[in-house]
Amino acid sequence: MPEVSIIIPVYNNEQYIEKCIQSVLNQTFENFEVIVINDGSTDKSGEILEKLNREDSRIFLIEQKNQGVAVARNRGMNKATGKYITFVDGDDYLKNNYIEKIYNLAEKEKLDMVICGLTYVDEGGKELERIVPGVYKRMENEEWTFRISAVCSHLYRRELWKKYDVHFQSGERGEDMPISLFFSAVCPRINTIPECGYYYVQHESSARHNFKGLEKYSLPYKGLDATLTKVWEVGMANSPEFFELFVLRILATCLFQLALGASKEKTRELCDYINTTVESYFPHYWKNSKARLTAEVDIPFTQKAAVKALMILIKTRLLPLFGWLISNKR
Repeated sequence: MPEVSIIIPVYNNEQYIEKCIQSVLNQTFENFEVIVINDGSTDKSGEILEKLNREDSRIFLIEQKNQGVAVARNRGMNKATGKYITFVDGDDYLKNNYIEKIYNLAEKEKLDMVICGLTYVDEGGKELERIVPGVYKRMENEEWTFRISAVCSHLYRRELWKKYDVHFQSGERGEDMPISLFFSAVCPRINTIPECGYYYVQHESSARHNFKGLEKYSLPYKGLDATLTKVWEVGMANSPEFFELFVLRILATCLFQLALGASKEKTRELCDYINTTVESYFPHYWKNSKARLTAEVDIPFTQKAAVKALMILIKTRLLPLFGWLISNKR
């Protein structure tokens, strides 16, 4: 049985997929399986994957019609047999000791989840930015669970996905956020590793450049609702204040970064969702000590300010007016 299952969804990644998979196959850690899901690619990705599958028995190739990254990842999860799982996107790649580093930490400390850093690079491999996670301390410093919320830079104990029946919500963008939010709440054994061995390639078609605007994408309303409901059902193992701050940060990002220029209908839908969510799950949000601008929480001041501004808009009941003012403004 493999120790680590590496799940790679692929859709029209012909320029990047061979480099991606070779970086996985060349890991210094050897006891893993690679589950690749070809999500109905219409370019040469399928041909490249078939060739790689013939050459290395550690690759398990799944073919499906195009259904999106969430469905692809869910299918990969259903096939995984490793003790741990991690995800890699088809246009990214790994440093050769990435799996070894996160696996060794998980085993040494008997962790449920490991959070690793990211290195943003351009298509030529030039480094653009590095995000190195700081210290994680349960109940005191949990902010790195939401500062790095991409599942691709996490290692998870697979049994927890089965125990809690966790899956990605299809039909929504930002599907990583509800997953990271859930595990940040229920995993009592989490730690960070100050490494940046996951290379996140930035190009015109990458998610970081395209995840903009309510008009083009459906935000993860269903995924967040499902996560909040499930956390309340199974119970929270970690800080309720950090969990609340995580949710407020997600909502603030949706409002201040994604709603600008959206239609009045879309913006009203978002504002209604924010008000309902906070009222239903976090009626005492105003008392959150971690959300103060002076709180010793390791997040950028701009994010603190965005969360505080959102809280003020909710408390003063000015959120609908603010939504109306920013709609159709570009």
